[in-house]
Amino acid sequence: MKRILIAATAFLIAALPTSAQEFQGLYSGEGEGQLEVDLTHIENDRYAIAISTIVPISDEFSGCGGGIEGEVLLSKKGGNLFVENEDFDPDAPVSGYNVRMCEIGLKFSKDGALELEEREGCMYYHGASCSFTGTLTHDAAGL
Repeated sequence: MKRILIAATAFLIAALPTSAQEFQGLYSGEGEGQLEVDLTHIENDRYAIAISTIVPISDEFSGCGGGIEGEVLLSKKGGNLFVENEDFDPDAPVSGYNVRMCEIGLKFSKDGALELEEREGCMYYHGASCSFTGTLTHDAAGL
């Protein structure tokens, strides 16, 4: 009887939707350079997020680096990060550096990868030679 109860419980747990908390942790990967994301669960579907990018100095590139932090609402499919640019000047013309919001799309693939897509306004946070676009894997994925 205990075996049936254990098997039934395991089946029910496997059938439940995945918890948003499973997205928590460190992710790393590459885009134009090395990317890292740190997701920390706050409550419900709200997470603190820190994204960093580094393009090493080479013969082809002068190097670049930067980072951004904020809060994001995540579902199983992903979410969108919006961070207001600190130096935005509403009286100046809109440009790569003068956009009101930095927007980054986050998408979780079926295999657990995290895809970042920088949409606009983030150059202030990393410069012109790199971006926050790329594919990352959870650092615990190989365990």
